Amino acid sequence: MSQTANNPSHTPAKDAAQLSANRAARFAPLWLSQRLRSEKVLLLLLTLLALALRLWRLERVPPGWRDDELIEALVISQKVLNGELAFFYPDASGHEALYHVLHALLLAVAGPTAFGIRGVSVLAGTLAVPLTYLVGKRLFHPTVGWVAALGLALSFWGLMYSRFGLRHVLLPTLVLAAFLFFWQSVINGSKAAEQRRNAEAGNRQSSIPNPQSPIPYLLLSALFVALGFYTYFAGRGVPLILLAFMGYVWLAWRELFRQQWRLWALFLGVTFLLALPLALTLRQQPEAEGRVAELALPLVEARQGNFAPLIEYTRITLSMFHSTGDEEWLYNIPNRPLFSPIGALFLWAGVLWTAWQAGGFLLWDLGLRIASRFTPRVSRFTFPASRLRDNQLPAAFLFIWWLAGISPAFISVPPASLGHTLLAQPATYLMAALPVWRLASSNWRWKPIAQRQSFSAVLLALLLVGGIAWRDLPDYFVNWPQRGMVRFLYHADIRDVALYLNENPALQDFGIAWLLAGPWARLALALDLEQPTAVSLRWYHPERAIILEPALSFAGYPNVTAVYADMLVPTGAQAGGYVLSRVQSAPEAAAEAVCFANGLCWQTAVYDAATHALDLTWRVGRELTLPPFVLISNPPPPGVYNGPRLAVFAQLWDGDGRFLTGDDGLWVDPYTLHPGDRFMQRHWLLPPQGSQPTTIVIGLYDPFTGARILTEDGREFVEIAISD
Repeated sequence: MSQTANNPSHTPAKDAAQLSANRAARFAPLWLSQRLRSEKVLLLLLTLLALALRLWRLERVPPGWRDDELIEALVISQKVLNGELAFFYPDASGHEALYHVLHALLLAVAGPTAFGIRGVSVLAGTLAVPLTYLVGKRLFHPTVGWVAALGLALSFWGLMYSRFGLRHVLLPTLVLAAFLFFWQSVINGSKAAEQRRNAEAGNRQSSIPNPQSPIPYLLLSALFVALGFYTYFAGRGVPLILLAFMGYVWLAWRELFRQQWRLWALFLGVTFLLALPLALTLRQQPEAEGRVAELALPLVEARQGNFAPLIEYTRITLSMFHSTGDEEWLYNIPNRPLFSPIGALFLWAGVLWTAWQAGGFLLWDLGLRIASRFTPRVSRFTFPASRLRDNQLPAAFLFIWWLAGISPAFISVPPASLGHTLLAQPATYLMAALPVWRLASSNWRWKPIAQRQSFSAVLLALLLVGGIAWRDLPDYFVNWPQRGMVRFLYHADIRDVALYLNENPALQDFGIAWLLAGPWARLALALDLEQPTAVSLRWYHPERAIILEPALSFAGYPNVTAVYADMLVPTGAQAGGYVLSRVQSAPEAAAEAVCFANGLCWQTAVYDAATHALDLTWRVGRELTLPPFVLISNPPPPGVYNGPRLAVFAQLWDGDGRFLTGDDGLWVDPYTLHPGDRFMQRHWLLPPQGSQPTTIVIGLYDPFTGARILTEDGREFVEIAISD
């Protein structure tokens, strides 16, 4: 008789069940491998989608080149290419070096092209998408990771900073990597501690396999946290997030804190050592971080006892997700909230859930502990360690991360800044994804939900992600770049001129109107020209000047009052907001010009006593003698002059040679002028009431040194009698 027959506890059904279990155990590695392979394929597809969205029409959206990204690429990153290596560059109010090192490497390969200037941001923004998935999966569940990563990949916020050559976007990527490794170290440390307890208790049948050491993960986390220091100012707040979380663990889960505190001390020490070179550098040049003080207006007011700005900025920032958004045209459609009303409901539901998970159980447990000191009966209501929900610590971590990430906008100008809150970007989409997962995973007692739980979760995910894509993709790729202020700030009309010139190579000598806020418009046009050296253009400020020779000018943009608009006749050609026009009725050149030692010659002066306008005509007699042109960031490094090096002074004197009034400036870019060029510019000279001007005095000087430029015959200025 078989052993099974003699054992009444064995039945055919149990034998079949055991056989099935054995087969399942045998094929589990294969099933798990297939699942992991599918996950990797999906993650690769998601990453490729994010990359495609960040590369598509990169040379067209943003609609042109912004001064900031040209400064970072052509000034700061160029320092790296020139061998000027540093931990911190004081240019443009201070820049940490890491982004610029990566930027320089890409520029060396791709040159100053759309990908060369914006490619580091593209790659950093793309990497943030799969990392968001991995962090969401590690903290909560793959569902949270997938929904959050898709939302980030398709969002206006994610696209904006991933397609723009600024260093900000590298920080979320580094933080995601740091938090992923930090959380893995916590898990491995807990497993190692449990294994030690089992070994001490003599339990050789422990179900916990030999865990990996938490130290390598902890060191990697410290490395990425420290790299954030070398990327953007907000990176210095990342250790504070982790310190706050460690403090929370000390309050809520003292046993875990005892397991981890030595590892965390190691983590903080390594982070400090890695960040020390930057700290020492900043200590030697504290004035380099002037922008921090410039932006911290609410904090400055609060220190003086006025908390109204801080309260108002906090309210506006918390409203950026559902009501008001970033007010800056540079990075947003002004006051456009980050989410639609439906998306905002997802976000705030996630915020409330994490706040409850993090604070509700903790406050309840602490309250009962206090109460138990007065009445022992209360102790039976306290939560044992097993009742500390699995989601409590991840929820606390995410809540601290999100709140700390948006807090810079509470204390800086402007409120609700998408750039100042970029540290919270991944956390925001993780928050919004939480309700989808909670619906799918909760044990619902209400049958209408319980019976359709999976379907409802998929529907919610589609509603959230589809809503983001439906709203954000057209807003970013179509609506935002067409706005007039966006086009102006990104030099979009100058790009249109470059495209026109590429299609009409015969046009080479001309003027172009701009507001002359530095050389960045000139550089923006050169970057978009197919043959930049074949084009010779002269830049002038339309409110004050006009180029007479060459007689063609792109005029009519920017939309300002042009003082010599009546001298321009349209040719019929247009490019962007510009109209290609020809100069008519230019003043005749004087028989005898007065030339200055630098090669610039004065020709005519016409003063209208009724309008107080003085029109001066100038001619470039020879190649101008100018100080070497040096491309300097705006704002410049401390102590570095970044103003004009040539100006005209125009004054009114009375009959006794007394100064009455003056108006200085040069409203053409002298570095773009060529021999034979002529231009005219207007000075406004309003004499004091009751005075009688008799003489116009004009001359040239260097605004940096204050030194006057003499005429060729040695005079400091030219005197012109005012005719009756």
